[in-house]
Amino acid sequence: MPRVSRTPWTWAVFAVFGLWLGVICYCIGQQNGRAPAPRGSTSVSRLRGEAAAAVQNRDAAAFERLFRTDSAGPHYARQYFDELFAGPVAGLSVTVVDRQALRFLVLRGESTGGSLCSSWTIQYLDGRSVLTTVPPLSDPCATSVSEQNPPFATVDVHGVAA
Repeated sequence: MPRVSRTPWTWAVFAVFGLWLGVICYCIGQQNGRAPAPRGSTSVSRLRGEAAAAVQNRDAAAFERLFRTDSAGPHYARQYFDELFAGPVAGLSVTVVDRQALRFLVLRGESTGGSLCSSWTIQYLDGRSVLTTVPPLSDPCATSVSEQNPPFATVDVHGVAA
């Protein structure tokens, strides 16, 4: 009886696996071309400028990009902007304050409820300046812009005077 040559089923499985592996490799290669924009900015002065532009344009996505990924939640900037611009706000200014060997980005302004001030610590990560939501031990908002580096400050941290 003559033998009929058939392709074994294992070759069909290998062909399907190879095709699947090729598609996966192609998709991974396409994603590498669209890497997300790096966090923060190349310098502190550019960080201040980008933060000021984001606040002026009320662009929460641009403001969010200035923070470390492990510091702020995914909707931190949107929630902050929703609260900040819930009422009328005037005279917003963004400055960098040096205080006790640390740098802070400080946002000041006036609202109907009085003056407002928020601050974020500036850190250096992979050669870039980024913001972090870790609360500082010394409050840069308690200091006027003219007194940027006081020798010592007393700050109330959760009821404990430091």
